[in-house]
Amino acid sequence: MKQVLDIIPLIVSLLMSLVGLISAIVKVVKAKNWNAVKAALCDFMVKAESSAETGEGKKQLVLEWVKDFCQQQGYKFDEQQVSSAIEKLIDFSKRVNPREKDTLAS
Repeated sequence: MKQVLDIIPLIVSLLMSLVGLISAIVKVVKAKNWNAVKAALCDFMVKAESSAETGEGKKQLVLEWVKDFCQQQGYKFDEQQVSSAIEKLIDFSKRVNPREKDTLAS
């Protein structure tokens, strides 16, 4: 009986380590998935530039394409996160390549 009681802390410790390992693996997979989504997002934004859509229409196209990409890859689609990334890329693009109408408005 004493041997069984001596093993219980080891089992608990092992289970806690296993939970930590699983959490770490999930983080790595999510990061890897997000990197793949970001790469696709950039490609889709370039593709949207050649569409007949303007502004919000382009953003909606990109969101649809990213959503389809995520579904095909089996990734969770987080519309808010993707939308935020699109807005950041748009802001960055405007700073790097300012248009005349944007500089006049400042």
